[in-house]
Amino acid sequence: MKLLMRLIVVACLLFTALPVYAEPFDLSSAYHKAFDYDAQVRAAKADNLVSKEEIAKARAEFRPKISANAQRGRNETYSITPAYYGGYTRNNQFYNSKTYGLSLQQPLFNLSSFADYQQAKAAAAKGDALLENEESHLIVRITEAYCNALYSEDNVELSQTHIKASQEQLQQTKRRFEKGFGTITEISEAQAAYDMALADGVEVVNGLEFSRRELEHFTGVYPNELCKLVPGKMMLEKPVPGNVESWVELARSDNHEIAAARHEMQIAKKEIDRQRAARYPMLNLVAGQNYSLSDNNYIIGSSYNTYSVALQMSMPIYSGGYVSASVRQAHAKRLKAQEQFSWQERGTESDVRKYYNGVVTTIAQIHAYEQAVKSGEIALKGTKKGFELGLRTNMEVLDAEQKLLSNKRNLAKSRYQYILNRLQLKDSSGSLSDSDIDEVNGWLTVAKK
Repeated sequence: MKLLMRLIVVACLLFTALPVYAEPFDLSSAYHKAFDYDAQVRAAKADNLVSKEEIAKARAEFRPKISANAQRGRNETYSITPAYYGGYTRNNQFYNSKTYGLSLQQPLFNLSSFADYQQAKAAAAKGDALLENEESHLIVRITEAYCNALYSEDNVELSQTHIKASQEQLQQTKRRFEKGFGTITEISEAQAAYDMALADGVEVVNGLEFSRRELEHFTGVYPNELCKLVPGKMMLEKPVPGNVESWVELARSDNHEIAAARHEMQIAKKEIDRQRAARYPMLNLVAGQNYSLSDNNYIIGSSYNTYSVALQMSMPIYSGGYVSASVRQAHAKRLKAQEQFSWQERGTESDVRKYYNGVVTTIAQIHAYEQAVKSGEIALKGTKKGFELGLRTNMEVLDAEQKLLSNKRNLAKSRYQYILNRLQLKDSSGSLSDSDIDEVNGWLTVAKK
């Protein structure tokens, strides 16, 4: 009995669990907040900056390298020199030494640098594709979180209605029993249905808080009040073009993950060129100036100022098989990149077909559940009237209420799933944009208080 009282208290709290706030949080606002706050997008932006700097690093290999060196020191030389008349002459000298140098090296021919540059450009292009992919995914992720929160709110409202209806059915059953109609079993059945509604209510309230916290995880803002979906504003349209093969072809050319895998193949190809370049000579232009004073103890007191210009060539002869192994390894990496590209392409094609069929299926489900809800409401009304006249049992009323509740939940779920399927289809095909989330946001409105 104590447990029942606790559940009753919780059920009463259901009607006051949702506070009223002045500013509702719509989907577009959530998206713009998430775009600046979401850690995955921020990390993708950082990765993109990292990949773009690889171009600057590779370009530096074509530019001259200038270096300078300087050295000053205090030296002591102790010398012993044989004398011509016999014996030895000992001498102790203290002197300063100076060395200054400036050198310039300009690469003239280096195949490895060319391969590095091409590889860096492919890596930057891959970074762009991955960033675009993450930004596109964000639209789906934030919409999914928002729809989950809305569905949780719908569940709370449906649970409140179900608790109220179960309570009324319990009271009506008790009144009929007091008038000599019905049985103790019917009262027990109604009481059990009411207790179950209370227990379900606790779960849906917890689910609402969890879904709101998930939305906060993306945006950094706790959504006190969300805009409600208006079914009449929804555009239940089949995908255009209406041929799934057209969407598959669009995905093959525009999908961001496929583009990233394609660039990865290019990176692997340039890696082969880079490793092969180790077999070819390198040619540099070297120029410099060097000044020295008392550079060593043989020229104490002497200074030299030297200018030099030279062509410097280096040619690898034999590296113990290292270059050959590196080339074979690069070929293996390219094979891996090709297989990953094929895997990504097949996976994307599967996703496009799944979401295309999902859009078509959910449209049919929405129409079916809308009809089921209408029929369920009529059936429940007739069953209740039959129960009042003694033609229907209490169990039949409870069963009709439960079916209507289930159909309403399925209808709400199918509407949100339709929205997600639309966005996921465009995301998989690489055609998702901010305008799509604005369109969905147009289907929402501020809830009446």
